[in-house]
Amino acid sequence: MKRLIALLIMASPLWVAAQDTAEAVVDRYLALLNYAALPDDSTLVMETTVTFHGSTDTFTLRRWFAPPTMMRVEVWHGDTLTTGFCTNGGSRHREYSRRQGWWFDAAHSSFHQKMDAYDFRGALYDWRLHGIELDYRGIVTLKGERLHVVRARQENNYTRYYFFEERSGLLVLMQEKNEDAADNEKLKQMLRVPPIEYKAYHEYKPVGGSLVPSEESFMRDGILDIMHTTMHFEARNNLIFNQD
Repeated sequence: MKRLIALLIMASPLWVAAQDTAEAVVDRYLALLNYAALPDDSTLVMETTVTFHGSTDTFTLRRWFAPPTMMRVEVWHGDTLTTGFCTNGGSRHREYSRRQGWWFDAAHSSFHQKMDAYDFRGALYDWRLHGIELDYRGIVTLKGERLHVVRARQENNYTRYYFFEERSGLLVLMQEKNEDAADNEKLKQMLRVPPIEYKAYHEYKPVGGSLVPSEESFMRDGILDIMHTTMHFEARNNLIFNQD
């Protein structure tokens, strides 16, 4: 994958104008995912195993989602809950404190900024509502595959570059960059994490009438994480989104 990133960087000057727009590329991708088709009478249950490259240590990411906006996230290391978020889609926003060992009410703005990192739908979902500005950068050819390149900018966040396969329309790679050198340290301190060097989407699987990423990997601060996700539907029970 490091070789892939190097090739993309080398290919950057070869970006050419194309008869397309950032909005069209992203909206076609979201139409392929088709999350509007997730059934209202069911809860989507996802379990992701996160493995660090070269290590046997693993974390388990568990997520529950019920349309339109109910979501619960739990990150486990063995038998220990390390991170948790839960919203009933209304006024209830709860976050788990590992240090204190209990759940607490979270402010709406900070809650969603943190929880968005675990949202399987991705940062581009409802991009218009999130104030994301898209910029079409053209097409890069990598190993014979043509990729649309879209830059996304959002206030108080790193700039993101998305690479969409022209043939399938699916997102295959994302990179984060801190492009404003003057605010470099300020942004890092606010976000508390360095930018993602890359996130690769290796495989999507159908669930109902939708597509969900099932095999992913990403590198941040030189550490490679490998993610494998399984998913299924259960009968809808809103209690899990309204209790700690």
